[in-house]
Amino acid sequence: MIQLPICPVCNEPVADQPATHWTNAYRGGIPWWHLADNSPICAAADGQPSQPALVADPLPVDSQTSTWLDEMSRLFAVDGPYDPARLGSAITAAEHLSRWLHTATGPFSALLTLPTPSDVSSLIGHLHRSTRLLARVHAQTGSYLLDQARQAHLPSLDDSEGGDVIDAVDDIRAWLQDAADWLAQSAQASGVAWSSARKVTAASHLGPSPTAIGTDRQEGQR
Repeated sequence: MIQLPICPVCNEPVADQPATHWTNAYRGGIPWWHLADNSPICAAADGQPSQPALVADPLPVDSQTSTWLDEMSRLFAVDGPYDPARLGSAITAAEHLSRWLHTATGPFSALLTLPTPSDVSSLIGHLHRSTRLLARVHAQTGSYLLDQARQAHLPSLDDSEGGDVIDAVDDIRAWLQDAADWLAQSAQASGVAWSSARKVTAASHLGPSPTAIGTDRQEGQR
């Protein structure tokens, strides 16, 4: 079950970085930040920044895929191997799911996969977190590529050729950084949408107030 970090004071979703740092290599952690307006997490009773509360994703458990999820968590464990083939396998797995996602959000399948406001809210949350991750991946890939090119001695190239290689790699890094910035902006917008969707979902779970019910009854009697 996915655990979502929520501000314990205002019940808004939070992230461990401000939006301006979503493409950075490292997390900030203190304080946490609201997704709705990029403000620090609400203060606790002692005036210090609160620690987020972890709540379960409200989507129901899919019994047919729970075993697969467990296996994926073991296969792609944080302390597992890191190599090009493993990274390629992870990307390929995501690519295999893309056609299903395309169909599942179509005009007919969406009636089954997104039947309630709560389901839609959860999906927006997943989109936000995935987009935020992709923004970081783009930025860090470009930075790593440029660092590799700068650290290489390039013994087979003279200075001018080496400089051309560095310039070309720097252009690649700039393009990837542009993509990362656009993704971060998209993640920020979807974060605001997620926060709003959670409010709509919470409101839809509340019934009409006693005053409203009494008014409706009076109108019906007239």
